[in-house]
Amino acid sequence: MKIFIYLIIIPLFFSKSFSQKIGIDVFPEKIFYEKYYADAISHQFSLSKHLESTEWNGNIGAQFPLFNFKIDSSVFQFSAGATVYNTLIKTPGHVQVFTVDYLVDFYADYKLTENLVARFIWGHLSAHFSDDGITQLNYQPVSYVRDYTGFHTEYLLPEINGKVYAGSFYNFHNEPAVDRHFTYQIGGDAGYLLFNDFLVYAAADIKIKSEVNYGTTRSFQAGFRYPNSNKYSFRLAYTYRAGFEERGQLYNIAKNKNFLGFYFDF
Repeated sequence: MKIFIYLIIIPLFFSKSFSQKIGIDVFPEKIFYEKYYADAISHQFSLSKHLESTEWNGNIGAQFPLFNFKIDSSVFQFSAGATVYNTLIKTPGHVQVFTVDYLVDFYADYKLTENLVARFIWGHLSAHFSDDGITQLNYQPVSYVRDYTGFHTEYLLPEINGKVYAGSFYNFHNEPAVDRHFTYQIGGDAGYLLFNDFLVYAAADIKIKSEVNYGTTRSFQAGFRYPNSNKYSFRLAYTYRAGFEERGQLYNIAKNKNFLGFYFDF
C-alpha cells in the first residue's frame, strides 16, 4: 500500500513545485487501460462452464476508475479492482463450492502517447479451499498468498479493434513458494465489427511463472462483445486454457481445459 500512496504523493509534490495547473476529475467516464480479455484473473463479473466436467467458475467483481489527477498536460488515472473467484461443482441436487480466491488491485495509469499506456500495480491475492473442498472433497489446503507490485504497458491498435500488452509482477510476499518472486505476462486481442457495435474478437494471454519453475499458463479466447463500448459491455466467449492452474490452491497442477462463459465488463 505504501507504494501506491507514494505514486499519489510524488506527483503532488512536483506539481506544487513546478505547476499551477492542477485538477482532479472524480469517477471519470473513460478508462485509460483496457481489460485483458483472455486473462483468467482479470477483474470480472462472469459465469463460465468447464466443458469436460461439472465445474463452473462464478466470479463476482469489477474494476472502476476512481479519479484522474491532472498536472498541466499530464493526466494520471487511479483505479481499483476487486474480484472473488469461485469454483463450483454441480452434483445432483447440490452445488459444492470448491475454491475461493480473493483479489484486490490498485492501479495508476499514465498515457505516454495517445495509444501507449503505462500501468503501475499494487495488489494482493489469497486463495482458499472452501469448507466443501476440505470436508467433502478431501483436499488439504496450503497457505497461498501473493502481495505484489507490477509494471505493464499496453499499446492500442484501433485499426484492428485491439491491443497488445506486456508486463511483469514482483511478489514481495508470497507463499508457499517464498523464494520465487517474478511473473511475466504478454498478450493481446483483435476484433472485427460485423455490424454496428457488435464485435467478434480473438484474444491470447501468456504468463510465465517463477513459482512453478518458469512454467506457463496459456489462454486463448474467441467470442463476441456487445456493445463495443469503452465502459459497459457483454461478452460470450469460448476459452482454451493450457498449463498451470490460476487457482492458488492448485497452482502447481498443469491441465488443459475448455470453457464457455458469459462476461459482463464494467
